[in-house]
Amino acid sequence: MSLSDTFRVSLSEDEDMLETFRMISQSFGNDAPFVNAYFPAHNTPVGQTNGAERLLAWKQSSPQSTFLKAVSTQEEKDTIIGMSVWTYMTEAPPQTLEDAEGEEGLRKYWPDEQGREWMEALWKEYVKPRTKAVTNSNGEGIYVLELLAVHPQYRRLGVGARLTNWGVSKADEKKVGAVVESTDAGRPLYEKCGLQCEIEQITFDVGDKFDAKVPKLAFMVKGATARF
Repeated sequence: MSLSDTFRVSLSEDEDMLETFRMISQSFGNDAPFVNAYFPAHNTPVGQTNGAERLLAWKQSSPQSTFLKAVSTQEEKDTIIGMSVWTYMTEAPPQTLEDAEGEEGLRKYWPDEQGREWMEALWKEYVKPRTKAVTNSNGEGIYVLELLAVHPQYRRLGVGARLTNWGVSKADEKKVGAVVESTDAGRPLYEKCGLQCEIEQITFDVGDKFDAKVPKLAFMVKGATARF
C-alpha cells in the first residue's frame, strides 16, 4: 500500500467543523503567532467552539472558498487528519478585521481589548501582499491558500501536498496565479508544490505598543499573475 492510500481527500461537510478546528489547533499548537492571534484560546473548549463556529460561517457565506478535508483510511472510524481552504479571489480581501468578521464578531471572538487591537493591527499588514497580488491579476483573480493544517501524527504521508496541489491545479487550469502566506515550517512543502518566495518576510508595521510576538510569514506565489 502506498502512502497516498492511507488517506482520502474530499469536500468538507458542515458537521465536520468542530473536529476540523480541533485538528487545526493540534496542528499549530502554540508555535504560530498569527494563528494564536486570529483564533484566541484555540486550545480551549470555548476557543474551539468559537473557531468551529467561525469556520462554519465562513464556509456557508463564501461560495468562492473550497473547504477540503483529508480523512485517514487506517482508523476504525473516519478521522480528519488534514484540511485546507482555497479561495478563488477576484476582489481585494477585507482591509480591516471588522470588515472580515463584522462588529459583532469582533466583540464576541476577541472579548479582550488588547487581543482585539493586536489582531486588528496584524490584519491590516497581513492582507497587503494578497491585495496587491489580486490587483495585479487585472481582474483574472488568483487562488489563495487561506488555511492549511495537518495533524502532527499524520505528517510526511503526502497529506499537505495533496491539499496544496488541489488549489495549484485549479489555478493552472484557469491560467491564474496561486499564493500563500507561509510559516517557515510550511515553506518546503509549498516549494515542492511549485510556489516560490516573493517576499521573504511580510512586514508587520504594528508600532511598539504591543508585547506579543510578531508573526514571521513569507509570501509565496506561483504564476506570473500573482507576482508583484
